[in-house]
Amino acid sequence: MPNPNKKTAQRGIVAAAATALVVGSSFMPAVAAPEATSSPSASASSSESATPSATTTEGAVDTTGLPEAIERDLDKTVDEYLEDSKASETAATLDKALEQEGIEATTSVKGGEASISVEKSAVKKAEKVVKETPTATEAVVKPAKQIPVNVHKVVENAIASIAPEELSKITAILQTSNGVKVLGKGLQNEKAEGTPDLAAASSKAAAEGDKLSLKEFVEVTGVATGKGSGAADTSADSDIYGGMGYAIDPSGQLTDQSSVCSLGFNAWTAGGADAILSAGHCTTDGTMKILGLAEQSAPNTFEGVGAKVGTFGFNQFGGPGNTGPSIEEYYNSDPASHPIGTDISVIDDINPNLNLHPAVSQWPAGQDERDKTINITGVSKAVVGSDICVSGRTTGWSCSKMIAEGAFFVGGYKDDVRVVWGYTAENPGQTVLDQGDSGGSAIVGNNAVGINSANSPGADGIENNADDLAFYTSLDDVFEKGYIDGYAIKLFINAPTATTKNGAEVEAGSEISGNVKGAKSGTKVDIIVDGKVVKTVSVDASGNFKFEAPDTTGTYNFTVQAHKGFDKSATTDSSVVIVAAPTPTPTPTEEPTESATPTETPTEEPTESATPTETPTEEPTESATPTETPTDEPTETPTDEPTETPTDEPTEEPSETPSTSPSEDPTDEPTEEPSESTSPSPSEDESDEPSTSPSASEDEKQSEAPKDDEPSKSATPKETPKKEDPLADTGSSSVPLIAAGGAMALAGAAFLLFRRSARRHG
Repeated sequence: MPNPNKKTAQRGIVAAAATALVVGSSFMPAVAAPEATSSPSASASSSESATPSATTTEGAVDTTGLPEAIERDLDKTVDEYLEDSKASETAATLDKALEQEGIEATTSVKGGEASISVEKSAVKKAEKVVKETPTATEAVVKPAKQIPVNVHKVVENAIASIAPEELSKITAILQTSNGVKVLGKGLQNEKAEGTPDLAAASSKAAAEGDKLSLKEFVEVTGVATGKGSGAADTSADSDIYGGMGYAIDPSGQLTDQSSVCSLGFNAWTAGGADAILSAGHCTTDGTMKILGLAEQSAPNTFEGVGAKVGTFGFNQFGGPGNTGPSIEEYYNSDPASHPIGTDISVIDDINPNLNLHPAVSQWPAGQDERDKTINITGVSKAVVGSDICVSGRTTGWSCSKMIAEGAFFVGGYKDDVRVVWGYTAENPGQTVLDQGDSGGSAIVGNNAVGINSANSPGADGIENNADDLAFYTSLDDVFEKGYIDGYAIKLFINAPTATTKNGAEVEAGSEISGNVKGAKSGTKVDIIVDGKVVKTVSVDASGNFKFEAPDTTGTYNFTVQAHKGFDKSATTDSSVVIVAAPTPTPTPTEEPTESATPTETPTEEPTESATPTETPTEEPTESATPTETPTDEPTETPTDEPTETPTDEPTEEPSETPSTSPSEDPTDEPTEEPSESTSPSPSEDESDEPSTSPSASEDEKQSEAPKDDEPSKSATPKETPKKEDPLADTGSSSVPLIAAGGAMALAGAAFLLFRRSARRHG
């Protein structure tokens, strides 16, 4: 059994919700032809008593009702505005007169004065024309900085010289106060260096047997240029944005029972076809037919049915199949037991002549609803406290604070209650959401969050006051529950920008980089060359992308375009100069071999005094060479004897104190010339090379030779200057130990040779 307290609270909610109305049932009276009206007599009499400047000037602009607009938009008084209009009329008259005389001129108006710029040689002739031509005001003739060129001739030459596919990159060719200027995609703001040479373009095209690109045209003619975005888009009736109205009627014809709803968001079908999302209740449970766009000059100002839109596809208002409990069932049961549904519809079979943009109308005051829009870049969930902005054909563009998320209850078409999951927001005086706004767009920032669904009086139950409420279908819930599975809202993707500077030199095979501002995860970028996609790369979390430059040197023109799913950005043209990568020099690879040379030089020093077997592991390859040294000393000893001596005898009679009886005389001599003992006999080597006092275990290993046979080896290592050590530069600190150990080992070998000789002969 339901909790009575809970039920009471829920009924309280329903009591308020029961008055909630779907905001799509806005009826339209039959549209009559505009009534022809003449200016009111009051206005006529008023004009007769107007100021002389407004009544006595022939051809003056009628400023009735415009003073405020003139001061606001132009920061001028009405009199100043009228004076400027006279100067403009003068300039236009003189422009035609000069053209008839064959004088190229640039005319403009500045500070209420008509200004004529002509070539220096034509100043007097132009002054004569000005003097002889009746005008409303005076004009000033001055020499131009460059020879004026007629804009008509530039246009004609451009059409004749530029390739057709390149013409679409031109935004405009204009006559400005400073001369002719070409605005186009891929062009930069550059002044003309001299008089444009139109003949040069024709000659180049004829010589090459092919028409020019836009860049080639402006380069060869020298005409001034400016940035443009390509061919300008029209604000045609075929452009469709969220928030615009559409007319509906069950008969399919415009009647006095026809009503209007608003478009929500332009979308894609699963196959990439156009679609539009709106409110489910706008279909009146699937019985309504779409007549066409509701053409309006302002919010809530219906002027007729425009272009065909499409047909209703899937629609759901409340539970599955447009259902909900009857009002009696609702009040006599736990509201929580009724399924929570949605309020969504899809318009399919879109008129192929329509252009569906990923944007929403902001209904600018005094302008067409297409003149100001906001791009939709994502779909998200709204959170309490967010500022939700909505677009609809009745209230136009407005915003308010979201105060809650949950289920709201709306009266259905069968004396029932429909339960919808969505958002609740403030709607003071129903200025944010009202009848006819249903189906329109609800956004937070640039993210689509909801569909306009219903409105309701607040807690006081009185409409059109400060506590009124607005309700929006949650798009997050719609997509999460799969109500319109396969459909996706169209999203705007910013055109990629190249972070590698346009015109920069880039090494072959290196990276060219760019960025897509605000790119969502999964966005990719196509690199297009000559109209063909040559590579596709992904953007990272920051929208950055990169690709490898080609190996071919020279100018590399390419176009980049971002895309995700069926959504595509505008294209961006760019160009870099590919240069050959520098040939690697052999210097880096030679450095290691050069550093090895010093290590060979110092190793030559100790090799002559080192023993074959006792040499440390730091110089294992050098220890084999010294075996020849002991064979030269004992001439009476067989050559095979020394090789046996080092391995057998040192372990039998080790000496424990190699440096206990220092020699008095040789301590100074060896230290002075340590590096010169490379060729003496073993006896000389042993006496000249000092014995360094080894430390730790090295001392024990190197002290095996008997001390009584080698008194000269007792020189202390402290007297050996490291600066003259040939291995000091290599950082090797073990070489003196090797040399000392080698000297003692040789001495030991000599001693053993004599002992064995005695043993054999005794």
